[in-house]
Amino acid sequence: MGRGRRTTGDRGALTRFDLRAEADKFAAELTTLLNNTVTDGIRIVAVTDKGGQQARIGYGISPSDLPSPTMIPLAFGAKTPRLYLGLLYRMAVDDAGRYPMIRSSVMYLSPDADGASTLLHYDYERDKADDYPEAHLQVCATSPEWEEAMRSYGPRGRPLKKLHLPVGGRRFRPIVEDLIEFLVTEQLAPGRKNWKTHVDRGRQGFEERQLRAAVRRHPEIALAILREEGRIT
Repeated sequence: MGRGRRTTGDRGALTRFDLRAEADKFAAELTTLLNNTVTDGIRIVAVTDKGGQQARIGYGISPSDLPSPTMIPLAFGAKTPRLYLGLLYRMAVDDAGRYPMIRSSVMYLSPDADGASTLLHYDYERDKADDYPEAHLQVCATSPEWEEAMRSYGPRGRPLKKLHLPVGGRRFRPIVEDLIEFLVTEQLAPGRKNWKTHVDRGRQGFEERQLRAAVRRHPEIALAILREEGRIT
């Protein structure tokens, strides 16, 4: 899931951007998605900082808690979860002051209720300060082949879990729907009967929002394509 919607008032005029309202809406969308796919009765919430400049969206968070969110059990009813999901998003207004923008996100899987061990994690950080890709995947595993490769060719023998695998960049990064699909199709977590419908719907919404954002930043490309297709002259 991602955000990218203009805030408007009557007759399409721009109104004051309401970060809290956008963050609450995104939290509600995540709640609906998860409870219709791989979770049971959880509630994602949003909290904003004192200045109202940034919102944090996750499970079991509060204005005074530590950055790490509470782990989400991937099970229905009283069944014991096989795995747990960690989610945390940071939302702000974009540079134009008109649209909600995800500044960072983390999605990770753990076999532990406290998240002490991590199996994999998808990370996204806009304008990342170091040289690592803004959107990347880290897999907390290894193999004899990887160990040999890193001993022979890698930087100081770093293990696989320390390697940042690029995954689509800022605009087309993985989303929680992708992780849900992985969990259900690989039988790592049970899925509800119509889980794929909700995943497809959420993915389509994200793709449309990202396309709108791309068009806003590159209108000349959009116009060129429309002319090629005969949609405009």
